[in-house]
Amino acid sequence: MKSIKRLQKNRFVKNIAMLTSGTAFAQILTIALTPIVTRIYPPEEYGVLSIYVTIVTLISIGAALDYQLAIPIAKNEENAYNIIVLACSVLLIVSIVIVILLLIGGEWFLNILNSPTLVDYMYLIPLGIFFVTLYKILMAWSQRVKDFKSITKTKITQSIFSNIGRIGFGFMNLGPVGLLLSHIIGQSGGISRLSKPLIIRRKEFSKSISFSKIMYMARRYIRFPLYSAPSNYVYTAGNQAPIIALAAIFGPSVVGLFGLAKSMVSLPVSLISNSVSQVFYSEIASIGKGNPKKIKELTLKLASKLAIIGLIPLIVLISLGPFLFTIAFGEDWHDAGVFARMLAIVAFAEFVIFPLGKVTGGVLEKPYIGLSINSIRLISVVLAFILAYQFGFSANLTVLIYTIVVVISYVVTFISIQVVLNNEIKKMEIKFIKN
Repeated sequence: MKSIKRLQKNRFVKNIAMLTSGTAFAQILTIALTPIVTRIYPPEEYGVLSIYVTIVTLISIGAALDYQLAIPIAKNEENAYNIIVLACSVLLIVSIVIVILLLIGGEWFLNILNSPTLVDYMYLIPLGIFFVTLYKILMAWSQRVKDFKSITKTKITQSIFSNIGRIGFGFMNLGPVGLLLSHIIGQSGGISRLSKPLIIRRKEFSKSISFSKIMYMARRYIRFPLYSAPSNYVYTAGNQAPIIALAAIFGPSVVGLFGLAKSMVSLPVSLISNSVSQVFYSEIASIGKGNPKKIKELTLKLASKLAIIGLIPLIVLISLGPFLFTIAFGEDWHDAGVFARMLAIVAFAEFVIFPLGKVTGGVLEKPYIGLSINSIRLISVVLAFILAYQFGFSANLTVLIYTIVVVISYVVTFISIQVVLNNEIKKMEIKFIKN
């Protein structure tokens, strides 16, 4: 028994190390090349990219109605295949709807965000949404079969394509459209690699697909579009709200500064936390909701280790943020370092707690818990920005208020996860006693 547990633990650590190493290379490449990018593109053009990425991120969250989350936990391969088709079908429909909506009111919407520059390129939005979500669907399959090696390679591919595009298009003087195209190219990188195993299984795949099975899967996992998709949307909206609000209140220049600061301080999340989250979800999906005690033990150990790891970058950014940003990115980006001091606290909380959200939203199939917490957080963030606008707060004070609200929400999330796991453990103990 001990040898089996040791093997599972080693596999868990190995998968995390594999994903983290690939993501580390990708992020290190981005860090190394960002000083070049910030000297090619001014804050105003970087702000256009930040607004574009925010719109794509917000919509892509629910573009497949979160059905991709059911792929790793499907009972068998046949069910998983049908869920993939279901998710891709929903994505195609959503993408078409987005094109129609942009035709009707795209210019009006982008002008509200003080982003008239994006009007000429607004049809890149549905294209970005499609590729981002398709990658998520294929990655969910890779998580199911524990093909973390392929995921790792795609992270490297995405970084290389994106960074080469940003610099190449920059030297071609394409302006903000160069940043947008490089983002799309980067996000689509790796899709062919992740889809290759499914292409190899195409005969088995096609024989398993039927309309009735797809509809059954849609009903079987209806909780994901009803609760998980809205919860993830609200969660992401809370993260992306500053971009939208700062664009409307202060304009693209401040958004550019904030966008760079956010992307840099979020590196620990991108580097480790997201990789840990993918492996963690795969692991607890294997454990199943029938063993909440094991899941809780893994949850607490993971949170404590992530907190220790995240403490060093937190201290460095709070102490030296403005100085480091000025040296690395140029004088124009000094204020981004000021934002980074505050956002470092948000990044630390997200780094520690984000991976744990898969417990309630995925394995335990209680996504409504996350929806409730994230809804309260989004409302609080929106109220904070309304308050800042009404009283004419500076950009710095506005970001500080946002930081306080978000950190509190992460603490509440952690407490809620522990409460839910304790309740599940009690239920299992009662069930055991009755039997």
